[in-house]
This record gives sequence, C-alpha cells and structure tokens, in this order.
Amino acid sequence: MFQRRLGVALIALTLLALIQGGVAVWAIDGARQKVELGRLSSDLHTGFLALSDSKHRLQTWLSRAQHEASPDPEQRYVLLEEMRSHLVRLHQLSETLADRALVETEQPASLIEERRTALNVFDQFLDTLERQETAPPFDIEPSDLNQFEGRDLRLMMADTLSRERTLLAKQRNEADRSLQQLMRMVILTTLTLSAIILLVFWHFARALRRPIGELMRGAQALQRGELSHRLDDNLQDEFGRIAAHMNHMASELDQHRRTERDRQQRLEDLVETRTRELEQALERLRQLSQQRQQLLEDISHELRTPATSIRGEAEITLRGQPRSEAEYRQALQRIAGDAAHLSGVISDLLTMARSDIAEWQIQHKPLDPLLPLRDAIGQASTLGRLRGISVTPGHLETATLLGDSQRLQQVFSILLDNAIQYSHPGGQVNVEARVVKHQTAFVWELRIRDHGIGLAPQEASRIFERGYRSAEARRHRPDGQGVGLAIAMLLMRLHGGQLQLESMADGGCLALLRLPVHMPEASGPSTDTLSPSVAPA
Repeated sequence: MFQRRLGVALIALTLLALIQGGVAVWAIDGARQKVELGRLSSDLHTGFLALSDSKHRLQTWLSRAQHEASPDPEQRYVLLEEMRSHLVRLHQLSETLADRALVETEQPASLIEERRTALNVFDQFLDTLERQETAPPFDIEPSDLNQFEGRDLRLMMADTLSRERTLLAKQRNEADRSLQQLMRMVILTTLTLSAIILLVFWHFARALRRPIGELMRGAQALQRGELSHRLDDNLQDEFGRIAAHMNHMASELDQHRRTERDRQQRLEDLVETRTRELEQALERLRQLSQQRQQLLEDISHELRTPATSIRGEAEITLRGQPRSEAEYRQALQRIAGDAAHLSGVISDLLTMARSDIAEWQIQHKPLDPLLPLRDAIGQASTLGRLRGISVTPGHLETATLLGDSQRLQQVFSILLDNAIQYSHPGGQVNVEARVVKHQTAFVWELRIRDHGIGLAPQEASRIFERGYRSAEARRHRPDGQGVGLAIAMLLMRLHGGQLQLESMADGGCLALLRLPVHMPEASGPSTDTLSPSVAPA
C-alpha cells in the first residue's frame, strides 16, 4: 500500500519537475534571443563609431599631407584598410541582426533598409577614396570627405548612430524585461513545486509516523535485550508484515538465548569444577616443589657440618706428627661420633623427604645439655682449626632439661657453625652456659659470642626466615643457603625454648638460647669444664 502510494507521488513530482524544466528552458531561450539581439545592436553601434573615427583620422591625415612635401602614403593605406574592415564587419552584423529579428516590431523593414543604404553609400565612398592618387597634388580636398554624390556623410553618420542608439536602448529594455519575466517565472514554479513537495512530505510523514515509531520502539526493546516485546502486526501494509517478521525473529532469538544460557551455565559449572581441581593439583605441586626445594637446602646445610668435621679431624690427624695409639683411638672415636651424627642427619633428611619439617617428632626426655653441647663444640673446634678460628668454652653450667639430645646437638652445631662461618680469620668464638631466672621461671641459657661481621638492626627480624641472607652475609660467604637458623628456630620452638640473635656494639653477634629447666628444685646448679680433649687448639 505504502509502496504504491509512494510510487504515484514520485511519478507526479517527476512530471512536475519536467514541466518546470521545460518552462524554464523556453523562458531562458526567449531571454537569450533578446540578449543576443541587444549584443548585436551594441556591436553595430560600436562598429559605426569605429568607422566614423577612422574617417575622421583619414581627413586629418589628408589635411596634414597637403602641407607636407612628402607625405607617408602607407598611413593612408592603413586607414583605408581599417575603414574597409569596419564596413565588412558592419555588413555581417547588419545581415545577422536582420535574420534574427523575431517580430516586425523589433526590427522594422524600413530600419533594415536604411542601414543597408547607409552601408552601401559608405562602400562607394571608400571605393572612390581607394582609386584616388596617393601622391600630391591630391584630387580631393579634406572638406570633400564630408560630401559624396550630393549627400552629407556627417549627417548620414549621425542619423545612423542615432537610429542604432535608439535600437540598442530598445533591445536592452526588451532583454531586461525578459530576464525579469524569467526570474518571476522561475520563482513562481519553484515555490509551487516546493509547496507540492512539502504537501507530499507532510502526508507521508503523517502516515509513516505511527508505524515507524512502533518499529523504533520494538528495535530499541530488542537492543536492550527485551526479547519478550512484541510489535503490533495487525496493520494491512508493509509495516504489518515487517512487524510480523520482527516478532518471529524475537521469538527465535529468545529461544536461542534460553538454550545458550543453559549451555553456558553447564559450561561454567564444568569450568568451575575443572578449575577447582586444577587449583588443587597446582597447590599440591607447589607444596611438593617447596618441600623438594626445602629438602635440598636442608641436605646441603645439614650434611656440610658433620662432613667437614670428619674431613677436618682426619686431615689434622694425618697432617701432624706421629701420635700414640691412644691419640689415634681418640681421633677415630671423634670421627666415629661425627659419622654417627652424620648418619642421624641423613635419617632425619629421609624423614623430611617423606613428611614436612613441621611434623618432626621430638623425644622429650630428661637430659644434661652439656653432653650434646660438648659434641657440638668438638665438631666446631675441628671446623674452627681449619679456618683459623678458636672456639673457647667459658663457664658451662649444667641443668636437667626435657628434650631430644640429638636435636639439641643439631641446634648447638648450627649456632656454632654460624658463628665460625661469619667470623674473620684469627677470630674467637666464646661459649658460656648458665642457669638463670627469666621472667618467673628458671631457664638454662646458652650464650655463643663471635667477633665477626655482625648483624644490622633492620635485619634482626628477618634473620630466622628460611632462605634469607643479608647483603653482608652474601659478600662474606657466597655459598650459604640461609636455612640453618630457620631449622634451629623451629627445633627450639618444638622444645619450648627461645632463640635470638643480637648485634654487639663492639662487633660480632651474640646467639642467646634459653630452655626451660626441668625440676629446678632437684637439680642444683654446678660448674663443669671441658676436658682437654675438646679444648681449643
């Protein structure tokens, strides 16, 4: 329906545009002819003026030539040729103007005849001048140029110019009137056609406003995702069919959306399940990797001290003077003890390989802490002799503790090894042990003092972190792992004790270890000293 009405309107507007164009062409052609006639009249008037000027210059030349002995004939020839060209041009314009006259009133026959007569007279006059002698004495006087066959040429020229000016003014008025009529016609037809176009536009805009608005609201609803929105498809035209198609499309999209939503939900559930499983597997792998790395670090740290002690004891025994059988037996006993300690360390490391270090089992049995301390000092003394560092025991006071002798020896060895490793060559490590009252209970307090590189105050809070090593420690000993103090702290916590490192004002560090005393009322403090076999060399 709308398509047919729109086609009829377009055909009607096309016909009106063609009619307007035809009328405009007709009016423009009439105005063009008027303008051309005016231009020809202007050219005729200009041509007669040029002819009169050339005649006047010829008369001037003739007057001057009569008073000269040898006048220039070339100038006369040029003037005559100029007059001849003007006459030829005037003949052409006159005939053209006579042929293009539209009606009798525009170019009367008498005016055309008078123009032709005047041109013929000037042609004859020019022929006469061309036949005259070119050298003085001349057959003609300057005054004779104004008379020809009893006619006054000046009067004839003046009448001709007057007629041409009158005709030129008339042609210009006619051209102006034609242009004004053309402008009024174009304005009128343009306004008429514009009014018709506006009327057609208003009609179709009024007819299309409601269905287009309904389609726009439906499209906006679909854009917002409101697939349940439906258009009014009761219209019996193209818009009704479009609305029906859009409603069908919305139904299909709604069905696809529900299907896609169900698939997406199932996929998200599956991805979430798989992601959770992968995260759990990744966490297990990460824990295994950390445990493996931790195990390697612990192996590197824990095997180094007993192995170094065994090698050092053997090298010292072999490098010195021949000894007695008893001395060799003592050296072998120390090596056997270090080997047993190494075996225990390897056993612990195997246990660590099967479980986390936090699950180490500590046997809480009454013990004398000086026994594992002596063994640790013996190992440290051997390591110290290799590095030129002396381990000097001081006042060592015994007590009864609840703990694991092997683990305590491990802690003591770590602290002594740490003191030796970070001491300067020729340095000294002092060891003291006392029973003191700390807060409200008695504790066995071990002090290990070195004079090495010391500890920066800002590093005291991180020194027990696994793998942490200060910049100064890395420069002094590049091969360290940074796990010994972390293991020692863990073992002390399992024993219920305390461990801390303090930087001393005069250089070096003080390792302070405190363990609770078991039954302090039954175990009075006593003083014990190391045997000469473990005294520093």
